[in-house]
Amino acid sequence: MHEVIRLERCVAGGEVLGRDSEGRVVLVRNGLVSELVRVEQTEHHGSWWRAEVTEVLEAAPTRVEASCPSRRAGCGGCDWMHLASAAQLDTKIAVVAETLSRMAGIDEIAPVAGGSVPPYGYRTTARVVGTADRRAGFRRERSHDTVSAAPCEVVHPALREIIAAVSLTPDAEAELRISAATGDATARIIDERGSVPGLIDVPDRVRLGDTEALVEIVAGVELRVSAASFFQSGPAAAELLIANVVALAPELERAETVLDAYGGVGMFAATVVPARAHRLVIESSRSAAHDARRNLEGLPGEIRRQRFEHWRHRGAPLDVAIADPARTGLKRGGVNALVSAGADVVVLVSCDVAAGARDLGLLREAGYRLEAVRVLDLFAQTHHLEMVSRLVRTTPKR
Repeated sequence: MHEVIRLERCVAGGEVLGRDSEGRVVLVRNGLVSELVRVEQTEHHGSWWRAEVTEVLEAAPTRVEASCPSRRAGCGGCDWMHLASAAQLDTKIAVVAETLSRMAGIDEIAPVAGGSVPPYGYRTTARVVGTADRRAGFRRERSHDTVSAAPCEVVHPALREIIAAVSLTPDAEAELRISAATGDATARIIDERGSVPGLIDVPDRVRLGDTEALVEIVAGVELRVSAASFFQSGPAAAELLIANVVALAPELERAETVLDAYGGVGMFAATVVPARAHRLVIESSRSAAHDARRNLEGLPGEIRRQRFEHWRHRGAPLDVAIADPARTGLKRGGVNALVSAGADVVVLVSCDVAAGARDLGLLREAGYRLEAVRVLDLFAQTHHLEMVSRLVRTTPKR
């Protein structure tokens, strides 16, 4: 099915909404707001459908030609490379405003810009897959087929060199990471079908295995990051997050007790919490919790390795709570755990706008008032965004 439609607004997930000749919603990939496009149906859902742009009849002024050879060859990673870099954060702010209104009825708080990473060369971690000729590749858009990962324009130059040198068994997947501070590099296989030596061959400078680690410097603090531990897209992203958390929670400066939920390698606990304060880090990953213990050594506090939604605070209310859950968000279990901390101020970091809208709605129901929302572009050239929100407790402390 083909049709010509006018695209109206960008929505969560990076698609652009339009309507067909019968008034049904069409969610379109690779289009831009205001464009007149010819589309081809890819999915049908009765009252709405999905489509791909096959021809741009009237281009938006923000449309550009993708500069990356991998993207032009079909790589599905940078799905917004056809949108001018300068317009990407504003577009993401509009997506957040629309989603908060539609999903949580939040119209009184206007999301504002929290900053962007550089448009290119910012990623220090990349997930690659073996191509037919045993090189590092990326998946094609909406496909299991692969394209060459070299040269990828959004990865750090030092990581680009490693990607070009890696040999990888076809369809095996690996995660490669470099430290922008030291140049050290790690690699790990995330495909468990065979032995590590049989799946990947890396340059001598790259340390191979889940337990290998490197040191990254963020906001002036050295952080140990193991190959199997989650870290942000790069130090620029990490520093933007830290700056926005500090800006939204000035109470941190005088806080005596701080919760770092889904604390990872202890990045927030090591950078935004005063040295004198007691920090409580909750993290389920064995690797990340091990890193956090190293990164917070000598600082007051404790690290508990458990799923946050199973945790409950039993002591006196904490002063500030920071929560940075995975893409699925807090959900009700995480919200209940967060509420048990009794903190006067909560800073919620959401890496999925729909999950974040749901979580903000649940926190408001639980007695918190939303005061600010900032939108960060930590994944330039993609539709992915980060949302950092400030909430304050309105119910009496227990």
